[in-house]
Amino acid sequence: MLKIWGILFIMGVYSNKTKGVSANMASEASYRIEDIDFSELMDLRVDYAFKRIFGEGEDIFLISLLNAIFESKKLPRVIRSLTVANPFLEKQSKGDKLSILDIRAELDDGAIILVEMHLYGIDEIKYKTIRSWARTYGEELKESELYSKQPPVICVTFANGSLDGTDSGKIHKCCKIMDIDDSTVFSDALELHYIDMKAFVRAINETDGIEKGETLDSMLAKWLAVITEKDIKDKGIIRGICEEKEEISMVVSTLARLSEDKLVRQAYQRRQDDVVIFNIKERRAEEDRRRAKEDRRRAEIAERRAEMAETALAGKDTEIELLKRQLAMFTRKQGD
Repeated sequence: MLKIWGILFIMGVYSNKTKGVSANMASEASYRIEDIDFSELMDLRVDYAFKRIFGEGEDIFLISLLNAIFESKKLPRVIRSLTVANPFLEKQSKGDKLSILDIRAELDDGAIILVEMHLYGIDEIKYKTIRSWARTYGEELKESELYSKQPPVICVTFANGSLDGTDSGKIHKCCKIMDIDDSTVFSDALELHYIDMKAFVRAINETDGIEKGETLDSMLAKWLAVITEKDIKDKGIIRGICEEKEEISMVVSTLARLSEDKLVRQAYQRRQDDVVIFNIKERRAEEDRRRAKEDRRRAEIAERRAEMAETALAGKDTEIELLKRQLAMFTRKQGD
């Protein structure tokens, strides 16, 4: 174990949190994976728990997760260090919404990564992500800096479902600005990663193993298995991953320790309740929008029917007038 972490240290994986690793490892040593009751662990898909692990935990956790995401799409980017930054996005106008990210990190090459976890309410995620990218990329450049030298902004969004409403089964989608004709990348300034956790869970549970399937044997799949652990039927998959990957084992141990902390658990429960309440409100709002749309549709149909009836009535009146004129003409001819 010490040899592994020594190698990681030499590679420069850690940033300013490296000093606390050995102490944390010692404190988590008592949380053996085989003894952990997974049913008692906090759900990492709840943003509070996600931020406690990947935003406030050891940098190696977030570094490993992000590298797995980039590796999944064979992107030539390897993170060796990062700094977790202020998650608040500055307002661009007085009436603008205040946007708070789950995690905002700056890489050693200056690139900015925005990470969002969405267990509920995925309808607006696509547009929220683009707006977060635009606000971050639009931050003021230093004087004399060239626009072309501005580092890229990379958005990573974990969503519990498909963003386009289809059931394609695609787990990881990476979007960039591309030429519509030849698909060449126009700029690396924008990079959006969308990860469908529901599609991943379905794939894992249907194949009964992480080694089966086209994309299920990657490091990203191993991280996703831990993140979506609550819905993974075979917990042996999680235990096997922990035995194989030291950093993932540390995450599970850290999560077990935090899950037993009363204050942390209370804060987590409050956030979970907030999310449930928000989801209920969103469902009600969506139902109200659906009913309003249906009412408008019915009103439009009634209006069209009224117009058709009026047109038909006007046609009948015209026909009657024509018949009256023809009858009058016939009567005059008879009189003559």
